[in-house]
Parts: sequence; C-alpha cells; structure tokens
Amino acid sequence: MFAARNGWVVAVLAPLALVVGERAAQAAEPWDLKPNAHRWQDRFGRVVQDVCPAGEGGARCFLHWIVQPYSNVTAGSGALGADGIAAAYGITASTPGSGGAIVATVLAHGNSTALSDVQAYRMNYGLPTITGCTGTLPTPGQSPPCLAVINQNGASSPLPADDPGWASESSLDIEMISATCPDCNIVIVETNDESTVNLNAGVNQAAAIPGVVAINNSYGGPEGAGDGANTAYTHAGILVVASAGDQDYMDEGYNNPPSPITPSYPASDSHVLSVGGTILKQLQGGKRGYVELVWNEGVVNTSNGLQATGTGSGCSSQFAQPAWQSAVTFGKCSMRADNDVSAAGDFINQLGSSTGIALYCGACGGGGHFTAVFGTSASGPMVAGMFARLNLATKIANDPGWVYRNAQSFYDVTVGGNDSASTDCGTIMCTADCGWDGPTGVGTPSVADLLNAEADAGTNPNPPCTPQCKSGTCGGSSSGSSSGSSSGGSGSGSGSGGGSSSGSSSGSTGDDSGSGSDASIPTGDDASADAAVEGGSGDGGANNATGKSSGCGCYAVSSDSAANGALFVLSMAGVVLVSRRRKQR
Repeated sequence: MFAARNGWVVAVLAPLALVVGERAAQAAEPWDLKPNAHRWQDRFGRVVQDVCPAGEGGARCFLHWIVQPYSNVTAGSGALGADGIAAAYGITASTPGSGGAIVATVLAHGNSTALSDVQAYRMNYGLPTITGCTGTLPTPGQSPPCLAVINQNGASSPLPADDPGWASESSLDIEMISATCPDCNIVIVETNDESTVNLNAGVNQAAAIPGVVAINNSYGGPEGAGDGANTAYTHAGILVVASAGDQDYMDEGYNNPPSPITPSYPASDSHVLSVGGTILKQLQGGKRGYVELVWNEGVVNTSNGLQATGTGSGCSSQFAQPAWQSAVTFGKCSMRADNDVSAAGDFINQLGSSTGIALYCGACGGGGHFTAVFGTSASGPMVAGMFARLNLATKIANDPGWVYRNAQSFYDVTVGGNDSASTDCGTIMCTADCGWDGPTGVGTPSVADLLNAEADAGTNPNPPCTPQCKSGTCGGSSSGSSSGSSSGGSGSGSGSGGGSSSGSSSGSTGDDSGSGSDASIPTGDDASADAAVEGGSGDGGANNATGKSSGCGCYAVSSDSAANGALFVLSMAGVVLVSRRRKQR
C-alpha cells in the first residue's frame, strides 16, 4: 500500500563545476507551482526539488527538478537527450523498430500539454512525428505512431485536472519511451489521484488496451501488508515495469530509522520488472563512450534523522522469491529481491558537468520549455521502450528469467552502492558487484547484444562476472593487449584474478586516470576508491584486441581504447569512483 512519507534533505559534499543553462525571461517555473515541495542542495552543488512532494498522500513519483543551475535549459545545454540515450545504449539507425507496438504508462492526475510536449521533444531530437490518436486508442502496428490519453475508466473524457508535478512525470515518461522506441504507440492512463485504489484501477485499465505489450509505472510507496494479494500488476503476456524508487536501499533514505523499512512497491512485486537507476557518465572517447555506476546522492544528518537520495533496491516481505531468481545468491534475502535491470537516472556530460536528463514540459510554466531532471522515473520508461522496440516485452513478461539467463547482453555496473542511510546491509543487496546486484540488477541494456542474445547464449567470450572474481577469491587470471592508431591517449596496466592489480591510463583525448587494488571497491560516498585495472596496453583508437582469460570471465581484457577502456574514473564532488565494464561491444 502507499502512504505519505516525510521529506528529506541531501547535504552538499563538494560541488562540481556546472554550466548554467539559459533561463526564459518571464517563464514561471514548476517549483513555483509547488510552494510546499521540499528543496535541497545535492552533492553536485545543484539546487533540486521533489516533483511529487511528500505529504500529498498515496504514491510518490520518482522525479526531481534541477532548480539551479538548469531551471530553464536549451537542448544544447549538455543535459541527456534522446540522442545521448540512443548512443549510450547502442540504438542506431539500423536498430529495428517495434512495428508499432503499444506501450502504456500510468500516472496520477492530468497533463493537458502531453501531446505538445512529446512533439516538441521529438522534433528537437529528430525523432519521427507522433500525432494524437484519431480514435480513443491506437491499434497495434499503427504507423505513424500516435498518443492517446484516457482516464482510469478507459474513456478519453473527462480527464483529471492537471497537477504540475505529475504532469512533469507524465511528459518525462512518454519522452523516454519516445527516445528508445520512436515508432511505439503510447497511451497515458491518468488516474483521479495517487491513491492505491485508483492507481490499481489505472494499471488494470492499461492492461485492457488491445495489443498493449508493456505498462510503465514510475511511482511507488512503502510495501505493506496485503500487497502480496494485489493482482493489479499481474497480467499474463504484458510486461509491467516499475521504477525502483529514489530513497536508497529499503527506502531508508526517507529517514533512519524509517517506518516501515520496506522496498518500494510495486517495484517489489514479483510480477513486475524492477528498474534501478545509474549515473551515466559520458567519456571523451572509448568504444561505447559511456560508463555507469550506482545512482546515489549521498546522505545528511538532519533534525529528522539521516536522509538520502539514491536508487531503490531491497528485499520484499510480501512476495516470495520467484523461481526465476533461484539461481542468484542474494545474501540474507530469501524473498523477492530488487532490482532486475537498470538504466540512467542521472547524467554527467563529458565536461564533467552534472546536467541531468532533458525534459520538455508544458506544465513547467512559460508556455513550455526544456528543463533538467533526474530520478528512476527516467530509468523505467527507457527500459520499457527498449524492450518494446526489441520485441522482447512479451517474451520477458512470460519468462522473466530470460533477463537473468541473458545477463551477458547487459552492461554490468560494478561500482557504487545505495546504503547511505544505514549500515544494516553491507551485502550485494545494496552494493554493486560483478553480475547481479540489488541497485542495478543484471545491468543496463546493450541493444546490439539484446538483439542477438539468444544466438549468443552460452558462447559469449566475456561471460558475466561473479562476486568471487571481484573479491579475488576465484584464483583466475587474465591478460591481453590492445593496439591501434589514433590521436587518442595511451595507457598501460596489468592485472590478475587473484585479487590485486594496478595500472594507469592517460591521453590527450581522455579524462580518466587512477590506480588501485581489488581490496577496496567504492560504495556510496566513499572519500576514495580503488579498483582493479584489467590487463592491456596500447594507444587509443583502432580498438584491435587480443586477450585470454581463465577462471573469471570478468577479467577478460576489454577492446576499448586505452585512454578509456581499461579504467574509468569519475571525479565527482571530490570522490574518485572507478569502474570496470564487462561488455564492450
């Protein structure tokens, strides 16, 4: 069940340099329309605010406005747009479309500017035009795609009154679906409010749409007694996606100790694909050009207790461990464990500026404009759109274990944690690791690999990492080299699966350097961090690679340019965060 929760604050740990976006001279801002919304300063020095403030009752949406310095931005401000999302996850012009699949998203309250918002977003990023549906609903395979808006009873009128916070959430959902599946038809189901009964009605209505393949839910609240018997999120053959929440492991970011300590629901439902959030960092080079770590905004001790912001994860008290999770070790959790997969919840551009995710929003005042946001509300619809586009939604709905069996088709996130507000976890449930972990699941989608996942099953030369590999207890080793010609940087390093390694990376086009050992893997806000460097040497550019591995696939040598391939370092708020990537396609 959903319940109102306390507000929360995040302290400034150490700001990064930020690039100020343009402001509209007379534009009213969304935060001006939410005078009671909680506002704080995050560790990047940004002034941020809840989109759906605590205290409104029912579920919260998992979205936050960046009040300063990105209150009103141009699309070129460096915020993550549709082009960056496509580049980060391997969506190209040759990636097949969905064939007009239908994706629904369920929101509370109304959004009268939904169509004009998504049209402006798509026009800005060169995506195909989307129109308003001529009938109440789109038909499967309809092209060009259309957007329909219905109420929780399935009718196109009357629609609920607008709410600037939930309307922002609504526009974000359909823009993230558009970014990852431009030819998908989209249906917004608007419920009367954010109460459990009405959101349940909205999800059931979405499932009744003929031909719908996926339903996105970018909201949640504390898991409660009776949720295990709720069937609103159980629909055979339809992929139901839920964002994991923005309040850390077991929702402890709200307060410490919070009451109750639970994962976010409906993400904890065993019939739902739970999506965590990452910080996506753009690199100056490398084959993929991006790296990801657990999204975590840190913690502060306030008069209300310890409060924090970061991706949700947790162990359900209401849902038994599904059979498709039985092959994964979850530490002390013997019930349904979050998350299954993840995607970007925040963004740092290649200049090191924490610019967030671009949103075009009419409810944000001033007649509509781009603003910047962050939260797992962006992660969920990105994934829903990608799986719909790849025609995987129905497959995963009928067989959620498919994601786990094809973990090699996801970018493994191995750095960071979301246990800022307490010390009662300290396991894979709240700390990123090789292979599955609570904050990021099996990882973030690699579209090219997912297209060929079944053909590659069991033959991937770089199999999923294991926690044993990362801790150095498996005794394996790896070595390799890469070479090429480019004006890029150069780097060298060596390492083994036995538990320690060192190396360095530098170059004229790279911004990453660092060294360390396996003994200390960063989590959360660690002041310093060490990580292993995979063996390899060469200069950046051509990405020709040879390598061998024994014992642990996670130590196979990457084929990226040495300036970025072997070692990723994020210098964030005075924190050095180092990440290794499993898949480099």
